[in-house]
Amino acid sequence: MSSVTTTEEWVLGPENTPFYTKRWFPTGEEPKACIIFVHGFAEHIARYDRFFTTLASPPSSLHITAFDQRGHGRTSQAPLTATSSEVVAWKKEGKTVKLEKNGKRRTGGWGKVFSDIEWFVKRESLKAKELGGKKLFLHGFSMGGGQVLAFPTRPRAPPSSETVKLLSGVISGGPLIRQTNPSPAIQVKAGTLVAGLGLGSFLIPTPMDYSHLTHDETIYKAVVDDPFCEQVGSLRGVADMLNGGASLDSPAGWDAWPEDLPLLLYHGGEDNICDLKATVRFGEKVKAKDKKVEIIDGMYHEVHNELEPVPTNLAKTISDWVHARIGETETQVFAGAQDCTSAGTAADEGAQTATGVGISKL
Repeated sequence: MSSVTTTEEWVLGPENTPFYTKRWFPTGEEPKACIIFVHGFAEHIARYDRFFTTLASPPSSLHITAFDQRGHGRTSQAPLTATSSEVVAWKKEGKTVKLEKNGKRRTGGWGKVFSDIEWFVKRESLKAKELGGKKLFLHGFSMGGGQVLAFPTRPRAPPSSETVKLLSGVISGGPLIRQTNPSPAIQVKAGTLVAGLGLGSFLIPTPMDYSHLTHDETIYKAVVDDPFCEQVGSLRGVADMLNGGASLDSPAGWDAWPEDLPLLLYHGGEDNICDLKATVRFGEKVKAKDKKVEIIDGMYHEVHNELEPVPTNLAKTISDWVHARIGETETQVFAGAQDCTSAGTAADEGAQTATGVGISKL
């Protein structure tokens, strides 16, 4: 019998939009904590199946929920139709359903992104209570990594301060704060201007070298053939992603962080997509009492998709960090580990202060 159970579900989310979701959790035992995950640009949650299976397996035993964001994955590129069983059932219950049409990469910008994330945080906080009052953590990667950093630092709702207080910590992997090779400033400004003139849904190419994702050729070659990973974006989505990330790289972004909200940042040391220096700078400057930056030397952007034992080591780093913040001891034996090492957690090294950050390398 598998030690991990996975479930898929369509949920009727914000603006009556159906969202595709998936859960990974330990079979036959209570999870130790809950995570709500936010994926990156031009991808989808199925790409995390292997990594989240590791995090959900004992002794980590985490309950992870993820959703394909608006404009991405099955939510917008393979959406439900009027004849889908879920839609028929919702309408029988008298619910309004807004079906997606031509939704690829049309995210609605950060104005909708944070409403969506807030909705899922609230939903998963209720699930965490059902599971025995487990603590809830917000985890994001790349574009999602930048979004989860922005989530508790927004100058106004969404989200509300009450929603942020539902979180016991934030985990941000390879966050898009700055690009390693930035787009020309004039292009970003022009895109922002055009989006503001009502053309925000216009799609533009966002080319990248897939081999910069990971050293694992089977992974990045699969992305080339994945229709959900086509490199295009809407003007509004791209402009908000880049401008919003840059806004984090400032005193306004650093100082807005709730001091008592723990933060774990991790980043590949050879990331050619999202700038490692911006992540380290955020970790050093952000106004958090408990914070840690983990640098995975020699690795590209998608650390969780690198060759083993890197993903297993990363899973242990995340697991140990979460466990330390729920009163659990470190995971001494980790399922599937190969030459598994860890740089430790903030709990091991002593609580971090608002003026310093533990920077470790794996």
